[in-house]
Amino acid sequence: MLREAMYTTIQTLFDKGYNKTQIAEMLEIDRGTVRNVLKKIENGEEIKRKNVASILDPYKEIIHIKIQQELSAMRIYQDISEETGYTGSYDTIKKYVKKYKDSNSRVYMVNTTLPGEEAQVDFGYVGKIPNPSGDIKKAWVFCMILSYSRLMYCEIVFNQEVRTFIKCHENAFRYFGGVTETVKIDNLKAAILEANFYEPIYQREYEAFNKYYGFLSIPCRVRTPTDKAKIESGVKYVKNNFFKGRSFNSYEEYKKGLSNWLENRCNSRIHGTTKRIPKEVFQEKEKQTLRSINPKGYDFGIWTTRKVNVNCHISYDSNFYSVPYKNIGEDVTLKISDKLIKIYSHYELIATHIKIEGKGLFSTNNIHYPEYKVKTKTQLQYEYRQKMLEIGPSALEFFDKVLDKNQNHWGKPIYGVLKLKDKFGSDIVEKACKRALAFGSIKYQTLKNICEKGIYEQPTDTGVSLISKAENDIHRPLSEYANLLSLKEVR
Repeated sequence: MLREAMYTTIQTLFDKGYNKTQIAEMLEIDRGTVRNVLKKIENGEEIKRKNVASILDPYKEIIHIKIQQELSAMRIYQDISEETGYTGSYDTIKKYVKKYKDSNSRVYMVNTTLPGEEAQVDFGYVGKIPNPSGDIKKAWVFCMILSYSRLMYCEIVFNQEVRTFIKCHENAFRYFGGVTETVKIDNLKAAILEANFYEPIYQREYEAFNKYYGFLSIPCRVRTPTDKAKIESGVKYVKNNFFKGRSFNSYEEYKKGLSNWLENRCNSRIHGTTKRIPKEVFQEKEKQTLRSINPKGYDFGIWTTRKVNVNCHISYDSNFYSVPYKNIGEDVTLKISDKLIKIYSHYELIATHIKIEGKGLFSTNNIHYPEYKVKTKTQLQYEYRQKMLEIGPSALEFFDKVLDKNQNHWGKPIYGVLKLKDKFGSDIVEKACKRALAFGSIKYQTLKNICEKGIYEQPTDTGVSLISKAENDIHRPLSEYANLLSLKEVR
């Protein structure tokens, strides 16, 4: 199939008076090809451009993902060369990345929200000011804005750590009197560990915090100002309208001044976009839609990881705490607070324990074990008694005598009897139990010999007393046991 340019060349030469043979010789193509092209042109057929495969076709999906991760063209080239065996040039990657970015950066949608649906948060650097101790330190302003009413909360901070970030959230919720359904956050290190729009890895403490207050946090895409336009404008406004050109002598003066500015200027002016006063819109339409605040503040803790041992416990501070048996061998996450230890698996709470005072102690919840591991002695006795009853009345009597003789070590012999049933059948084991009981024996080995040697049908009436005359002694004399175990015929 010829390229579009070749069709145009053939038509141009033909229009200039060259015949088919001359055109074929000039272009070094077959004369029949020239004839077919001229025929298509004469019939008015549309000449379509041939779709030429690109060396990037197998890699475009990967390239798109890496562009979303804000990787440079050089980094994308290096990654796909190492990971996929791409053999093309860097320039090809560079041109495609530029073309893709240009084609996806022109159109934006207006993000509208319902009352109580969304808040946006961000930090803005405001220079060096006095901290509560009087030292001059770098400072930021934390801002949260309600996307519907544009009501805003601001607070001066001196770091962007997780605890500060969460405390600012709580203060904002109390200022608004409630919690929105979602909070849109910038890709701050305090909340987001990896800036990936599709699978953000939330900072563990912040993830626990938003679950505690019942809101969903949504990270903004990197370098996409339209995702957080409201808070971008809000931070810019507070920096230019309050901080710029103002200087106070102490942190308390800054704090008081910012509070007055929020109340009397920021939230009381006619907003430039909505053309309404944020405070009025909030009172009329948004305040009642907010979710109620948890009256007890969020409990910060220490986070660490432990591996679940085969005994269904993890170790912390020389004490042991149980975990569901299905998590054996797994690395789980612990949140340690003053009184509680909460254990998580992939952000799901799987166990809670009261923190133990002391060393070498266990906190065990029996539901963390398999059911068969936590049955009571009575339950086990009942289950095995029913199994022996299914064999027959003599087997049941055998069980009762074994249990009566030794309350704590009846399990192994009875388990052995049930294994004999699996091998020989209930009928033979029932007869073997009857014969062993007739000779006063309640030993598993006696039953096994009777079954294996097939003497369960032999008579038991020998005219000789088989039971020792000693009071409460159900065993036969040793000579008679010897005869029984050696399987000599009893006459």
